[in-house]
Amino acid sequence: MMRISFLVKIFWGVLVAAPFFLSCSSGGDIELVKTNLNEDHVYHFDYENAFQYGFVVPSQKTDHVESFELSFKVNRPEDTLFYKLYYQNESYKFLEEIDSVQQVLAEENFYGSWANTNIEFKPMVNNDTPVQTNFIIQGNPRNEEKYFNQNTRNRTVTDHDMEQMMGKIRRTPEWLENITEKATKTGISVEEQLKEDASWILSQNINNRWQRNPRVGAYSLLIVVTNKKGLDSIPDYVKNISIKNGASFMNPYYYFLYGPGKKDKNISTLLVNDFITVKASVPLKNGVYIPPSNHFLSTEYFNEYVNDSKELYEQASFTYHDTYRSDSIKNLPIRTDFFSDGYSIADYQKNQEKYDSTERVSTWLASAQYPGKTFGYDAENDAIWFKNPGCKEGPLRKEHVGFKTRHGLTYGTYTFKIKMAELLNQEQVWTGLTNAIWMLYDTPGKWNNRRICEGDGYYPYYVTEGSQKSPQTHYSEIDFEILKAAEFWPKWDYKDPAKDRIEPASHKDKIMVTCTNWDMSCTQPENFDVGVHRIAFKEDTFDLHRWHSYQNAVTSKVPELDDELFGGEYYYFQLEWQPTEIIWRIGPEKDNLHVVGYMNNKVTSIPNNQMITVFTQEYHYSHWWPNAPFLQEDIPFPTEDLPGKLFSIEIE
Repeated sequence: MMRISFLVKIFWGVLVAAPFFLSCSSGGDIELVKTNLNEDHVYHFDYENAFQYGFVVPSQKTDHVESFELSFKVNRPEDTLFYKLYYQNESYKFLEEIDSVQQVLAEENFYGSWANTNIEFKPMVNNDTPVQTNFIIQGNPRNEEKYFNQNTRNRTVTDHDMEQMMGKIRRTPEWLENITEKATKTGISVEEQLKEDASWILSQNINNRWQRNPRVGAYSLLIVVTNKKGLDSIPDYVKNISIKNGASFMNPYYYFLYGPGKKDKNISTLLVNDFITVKASVPLKNGVYIPPSNHFLSTEYFNEYVNDSKELYEQASFTYHDTYRSDSIKNLPIRTDFFSDGYSIADYQKNQEKYDSTERVSTWLASAQYPGKTFGYDAENDAIWFKNPGCKEGPLRKEHVGFKTRHGLTYGTYTFKIKMAELLNQEQVWTGLTNAIWMLYDTPGKWNNRRICEGDGYYPYYVTEGSQKSPQTHYSEIDFEILKAAEFWPKWDYKDPAKDRIEPASHKDKIMVTCTNWDMSCTQPENFDVGVHRIAFKEDTFDLHRWHSYQNAVTSKVPELDDELFGGEYYYFQLEWQPTEIIWRIGPEKDNLHVVGYMNNKVTSIPNNQMITVFTQEYHYSHWWPNAPFLQEDIPFPTEDLPGKLFSIEIE
C-alpha cells in the first residue's frame, strides 16, 4: 500500500502556504507541488457570452487565468502509474454515501473532470517528474445527451466541440470509413471531409452547456492515482463519467472515498476539500433584452440599455417578464395620490360603499407595454430602476412591472439589495401592490424537468380538482411575495378550527412577508400535509399552509413593518436554496438578516432544476388572500408612479 505525504505550495508572485484542507482515503506518496490559484481561492462567474455558452470557471476576464493549473508528484518509480482529476461542488450537494452504499441522489451532485469525458486515466510518463495538468469547470460536465440539441441560443460551434466530435468519429471505424468514401467522391482530403461532417452534426446537436450551468459555492479537488492492476478494476462508468451504471450515474467521489475504490490497495487518492469557491454578481449594466416576439410591446422608449438588439440578446443580464392576469375586476372609478392626498381608512370605507357595480370600472390588471419607460438601467448609480406608472389622466389602469434574469442556475444563496415601492401610505392604506422577488424555472423543456416524483407525480401548473398528474414537470417556483394581507388563514384550515384567531390591532402598519414553494403537489415528502401545519427551524417556528390536496404550493406568512422594509433607501432579501431545504431571510444589511421562512424536503418537494430570478411589483386579486383587510377592487387607481430600484444580486 502506498504512503501519502503532503507538500503543498502555491506560486502566486511569491511562495506562500496554501490554506488547503487536505485529506486522503488511501495510501500513496502524492505531493501536490504547485497550483496557479489566486490568493483567496475565490473565483467569479464571467457573464460575457454566458447566455449562449454557459459559465466557465476560471475566466481570463474575471480571474485572469484560463484554467486551473497544478502539478503533483507520486514517488513510486517501480510502477507504471495512471492518474485522473475530479472536482465536485461541496456547498450544494447530497451526501455521497448512506449505509455503505451510494445515496441515490448523489448522482445529481455537480461533479466533473476534464472537459473531454472520453479521456479516462492518463499515464504518467516519468514518475520522478511532477505531473503537469489543468482543467476547467463548465456546464454539463458529464456531457449528458439530454443537454445536446439544436442551436437553441444561436451559438456557434467551438474548437473544443469540433475536436470532441472529430475524435468520436475517428474512434468509430464504420463512421470513419463512410467519411473516407465521401472524401474520395468529393475530391477533398479525409480531414476536410471529417471537419465538414463534424460541423454539420454539431449544428444539429449542440452541447448546450448553459442548460446545466456550474453551481456557486465551494469546490473540492480529488486526485486519483493507480497502477495497471488498479486501473483494470475501475469500472468504465467511473473512468468516463458520461457513462451510466445502468439507469443512473456513479458519483466518482462515492466510488473512491466510500466505495470499492477506497478498499483497493492499488488506488491512492488525495482530496483537497477547499480547493476554490465560486461566486456570482449579476452585472446590472448589461441591460434588459426585449424579445421581438412580444409584438404587443412598444419600442417607443427603447434605449442603449433596453432594446431587442443582437448585442443585448447575447449579453443582457435581464429580460422582460410578462405578468398577465386573465380576469377583469370591477374597480372603484377614482384616482388618488396615495402619499400626497392622505387617502385614509375612512376614505376607503366611504368609497367602498359609495359605488355599486353599475358605477365601477371593469378593468384588467395590465402588463407593462413600454419597456424603457417603466424599467431601465441607471448608469449613474449602477442600478435597475422600475415603476408601476401612475395614471393622472387617460384610461384608468393598474399596470404591473416585471423583469427577470436570463442565466439559470441550480441552488445557491441569493442576496438582493433592493428598494421596492412602499405598500402602505401614512394613513396605513394599501396601495394594492404586491412586491415580489421569486425564482422561476428556466427555459421549459425536458432537459429542465424536475426529478421524478415517486408515487402519484406532479400536477400541471393550471390545476383543478380532477386534473391528472405526471411523473415529471419543468415547473418550479420559490417566492417572496409581500403585501397587505391577514396573518391568519381561514379558521377551518387549522387543526383546531374552534379556536378564535383575531388579527391584532398592532398589525395596522405591517404587511405580510409570504414565503412559498411550488412543489406541484408532489406527495412524496413524508410529512406532506393539507391545511395549516407547523415546522420548526432552530429557535423559530412557521405555519405552513396548503389549501387542498391538489394545491400546487405551500406558503407561510409573517408580519413585518412596511416602513422597515420599504421606507428606507434599500433592504436586503435572501433566498438560500439548498438541495434539501429553503430558507428565506430579510434585513437592513447583508450581515444583519433574520429568518422569515423555512421549509425542507420532509414537508415539500424541493426543486432541483435550473431557475432564474423574477422581480415584480404587481396587482393581486383579493380572493388569492382571504381575510385581507383591503380588497383590490376597492383600491383607487394611483396617479403617481410607484417606484423601485435594484442595486445588486449576489449569488454564493
